[in-house]
Amino acid sequence: MKLLKKISFKFEEKQYEIRILFGNNTINFAAFYNNHPANGYRHQIQIPKNMDPEKLLETEPFKEMIELSKKDIFEKRWDKTMAFF
Repeated sequence: MKLLKKISFKFEEKQYEIRILFGNNTINFAAFYNNHPANGYRHQIQIPKNMDPEKLLETEPFKEMIELSKKDIFEKRWDKTMAFF
């Protein structure tokens, strides 16, 4: 997968980043901490073959996907999910 963009942010004194990756006409949004996946959540969008993923990065739907990935961290969704196991 090709890295399209990294967005850094801080939460509870930890530095995270949202990585936007592209491969096989799929754009993935994933949170990372300390160079490792921060949780088990991934958000993805499938785009047509003729669409340039880099042109989409500044669109509102993509910004919303970035915020959704951050919200997974802010709301500690992974911790809540793992509490069932």
